[in-house]
Amino acid sequence: MPTLIKLSLTGLLLIIFIIIWQPLAIFIPFLSIILIGLGMMALAKHGDKENARYINSFVHMGERFLDDFFEMNAIIMYRRDRAFSADFHRDSENFRKRTMAVLAYQLQTLNILDFAIYGGIGAFALFLSFGTAQGNLSVVQAIILFVLDADWFIEFRKSGYFIHVMKQLSPTLKHIFAQIDDKNSFSSQKKQRTISNDIPKILEITINNLSIGYDEPLITQLSWSLKIGHLYALSGQSGSGKSTLAKTLMAQQKSLAGEISFSDKKLRFDTNFRHDWLKSAIYLGSEPYLFSGSIIDNLLFASKYDRKELIKIFDKFGLCSFVSSLPDQYDSQVGENGKWLSPGQRQQIAFGRAVAADKNFYIFDEITSNIDHENAGIILRAMKRLAKEKIVLIITHKIEDLKQSDQIAFITGKKAVIGPYESLLKNSPSFKNLINQQLLLLKGNKQDA
Repeated sequence: MPTLIKLSLTGLLLIIFIIIWQPLAIFIPFLSIILIGLGMMALAKHGDKENARYINSFVHMGERFLDDFFEMNAIIMYRRDRAFSADFHRDSENFRKRTMAVLAYQLQTLNILDFAIYGGIGAFALFLSFGTAQGNLSVVQAIILFVLDADWFIEFRKSGYFIHVMKQLSPTLKHIFAQIDDKNSFSSQKKQRTISNDIPKILEITINNLSIGYDEPLITQLSWSLKIGHLYALSGQSGSGKSTLAKTLMAQQKSLAGEISFSDKKLRFDTNFRHDWLKSAIYLGSEPYLFSGSIIDNLLFASKYDRKELIKIFDKFGLCSFVSSLPDQYDSQVGENGKWLSPGQRQQIAFGRAVAADKNFYIFDEITSNIDHENAGIILRAMKRLAKEKIVLIITHKIEDLKQSDQIAFITGKKAVIGPYESLLKNSPSFKNLINQQLLLLKGNKQDA
């Protein structure tokens, strides 16, 4: 504000004295301003493009950092740290180039501003010298006009550069405010519903000609439809791509080709979409983590239900009946990561917590593989019950799980053979071989017992 006041007062005095002493000199400041305007207009389109590229690069780098941070375990587990490091270096280099391009553009605008302003001051000084030599101006008048002109141009430079910076920041500020509005909107929606406006209730997931993998594909040309009312199973030898497909269905691993759609929408792999997708989909593996605290604390962690409603739901699913034998029942402490519970009890609580989250799409990855037969049976029955209301996909090699599934996608030779258990057993030699391996393993375990 003081700069604008000084600029206005100095400009007013300069105009008055120029009109009184040397009227023709008035054209020099105006020509300088016109030159600045033309120069800025010439660079404006280029500047808008560079700013847009910079903002997009900045947002992409932020998303990339969050993705790599939250997926660090998976990156290390799949030994993809070098590849991810190379990708991160490439994105960082692109961000550096975009930053330098914006700085170069800003330097160009400063050069135009300085050329017009200091050129205007120099031209004004020459004009005053000529007027003094011709006797049209006294030396004192020329000095007063020069000081006022130089002071006004310098103040104009400050104001002009400030306005220019604010203009260039405008797209960035609009983007930031849009993100804030989105978060506020999300917060208000979260109070009203579990699923965001972007992800409707999922009744069917369609996989169309999907290929997944890393440098080389693990599964190719997979087409499959998952609907409510059926229990689906995904099976195959170790390393066949089952877990990678699960990551793709959870929007964590980009596909190589094809698409996944639901409710007339396509699955995307950006951070914003994944944030919404996780409100509708959930993944549970064979080694879940339980928080220190009570059983009910863990079950209520991501639940929209209260304690009484939750216990009623678990009774319907036949879950956690073992708590009745515990002294404090649902208030019993589980210890760090459930160390005071058996593996089967811990897995029941983890499964129950997933059910309590009330998602639309569930992926259960080998969740009955490392627990006793009784608890595995309880969870399997609960999964079949859940499949009547939700889309449920289990990743398993266990014979009983596969028999109880309505449809199985068996991965062999990078392709999926799809059908019910008996059909695959009859028509797929690779599937039959897997079942025979499991039967031999079960027979060996019984002999050891």
